[in-house]
Amino acid sequence: MYNFIVSRTASHVPRHGVLIPLLFTIFISIGLFAFADSANARAYYFSRGEYAGDFVKEKESGRIWYIDPVESRRYQISEKDNLLFERLMSLAQVKSWPQILSAASIDEDKEVPHSGRIGLMGIVHDENNPTLLWHVQKRAYKRVPLTSREDVLEYAKGAMEVDADELYEYPIHYSDFEYVIEDPTGQEFPMEQLAYATSGKHITINLREQRLRAYENKRLTNEFYISSGRWGYWTRKGLHSVLKKAPVVHYAWTYGPDHPENYDLGNVPYNLRIYPHTYIHYAYWHYNFGRPMSHGCVNVNLANMKWIYRWADEGVPVLVY
Repeated sequence: MYNFIVSRTASHVPRHGVLIPLLFTIFISIGLFAFADSANARAYYFSRGEYAGDFVKEKESGRIWYIDPVESRRYQISEKDNLLFERLMSLAQVKSWPQILSAASIDEDKEVPHSGRIGLMGIVHDENNPTLLWHVQKRAYKRVPLTSREDVLEYAKGAMEVDADELYEYPIHYSDFEYVIEDPTGQEFPMEQLAYATSGKHITINLREQRLRAYENKRLTNEFYISSGRWGYWTRKGLHSVLKKAPVVHYAWTYGPDHPENYDLGNVPYNLRIYPHTYIHYAYWHYNFGRPMSHGCVNVNLANMKWIYRWADEGVPVLVY
């Protein structure tokens, strides 16, 4: 669960002799708080992401991706993919023809006012014509017809360019290259503990290392520091699973009147429940990842929590050890 501590100090009027050191301390403190704030800015709401529904191109590699707005996962648009069009058909959201017509045609010199937009974005198709795809550009709110693999490849050449770092939060779901990383500590997939797990995806949480690892088909795809339960509030060991993906959870607990461990953290986005009352979740109130900090839950910073929330499916095994 959670650890939210607010420290208070008595206010006083400094004497002239300590005024300069005090001002220096305040200046340094402001700088440190600014750094911490920029490193882990508070997310007040759940979001599919800025590029959800877009075709984007990495500036560094030239790779082109489609960001699925439903799961916020990315799919490579590759000439090597002979099933590219079929893949996009499987991702397309089914909409009625009047809904699709709410976006202006790419050939029309027309701007749809915000009051006339219904939130359509990404690849869609008419419920009566599943082989005609439309890409709805969410910024311009225009629709582009896509009828074949060749259409998609040609259209994707005009994808907006972004830095590769901006795409980190969108897990790779399909690519024409093998996406694996090396474990910095040399840890191997725990075959024995997960021998009976049938999912192709697995999450492990090493409490001693304070690291979460995400495996796909027994290959490591991501790893990062977490904060588990601190002394007296241990995170429960064992084989669990993702029971629910909760976009927003209001975390609050009372141990008794005026108890120092009482907390109310408000609404927190991006949460994976792994057993009753215990989640892997975003923590905005500290940046001490790599050491125990919580009341039992698994704390994660914002960028990594967006990634694991979008990557994980309900039912994915979670081994805590």
